[in-house]
Amino acid sequence: MVSFSWTEEDVLWHCGCKRFAKELASASPFSDLHHAIQSTCGIWFNKINVVGWLKAFAAHPLIGSISPSVSQWSKEEQSAAMATANDTTLQELVDWNIRYQEKFGFVFLICASGRGTLEILVGLKVNC
Repeated sequence: MVSFSWTEEDVLWHCGCKRFAKELASASPFSDLHHAIQSTCGIWFNKINVVGWLKAFAAHPLIGSISPSVSQWSKEEQSAAMATANDTTLQELVDWNIRYQEKFGFVFLICASGRGTLEILVGLKVNC
């Protein structure tokens, strides 16, 4: 059996909610992926409130952001989108991200892995 664990720093690298990071690190080690997912969902939905969720959302970079502060992990997640982007679609991402944030008060989140710019834009527009 293979087990693995996360430190608070590991979790904070992907999620800006310190309480979630602390809770998940405390729940480690995990015996397998299923155990990790169960623990993560239990913590996220039962121990973290809306304030924690909003902190996590606020720490996430905008889709299409090219800021130097964007983590390597986020750059890799958005690599397909960036590979299919051009100046027009990048500007459209900026514009729609602003609309979404003004409407809902937080950044648009989507699993960007493997998705091209046009697919992400459709998701952004449909949800805005």
